[in-house]
This record gives sequence, structure tokens and C-alpha cells, in this order.
Amino acid sequence: MAEFCELCAKDLNFPYGDFKGLTAKKAWSEGRAAVVICEGCGPIQVDPEGNCVTIDCFKKHGKKVK
Repeated sequence: MAEFCELCAKDLNFPYGDFKGLTAKKAWSEGRAAVVICEGCGPIQVDPEGNCVTIDCFKKHGKKVK
């Protein structure tokens, strides 16, 4: 079964993505994230809400952090 981040799911008009909750909020606050494979983005890291945060994903979803 295909799995998508929140941003790819939105692009495909799906109600939600598949990765919400995979990154714990505590891990996120410590600068860590779950690594997953999104069918649209490829191998990525996701935030606690399931959004792609990888700046060099296939769709360029992630944002650079200063």
C-alpha cells in the first residue's frame, strides 16, 4: 500500500497522510525525526504532524532552517 506525507496527500486530494505521530514531540524538540519513505517525496524525515521536512526531497517540500 502506498503511503504519503501530509503535503503529498493534500496534493492528491486525500483527507490526510500516513505519517502523523511517527515522530514523537519530545524527539522533535530534541532535533530528531522519523525517517520514512513517501511515495511522492522518496526517503524523507517527518515532523510530528506527518509533514515532510526534508529540503532535498523529490517535491522540495522541506524548508531550510537558519
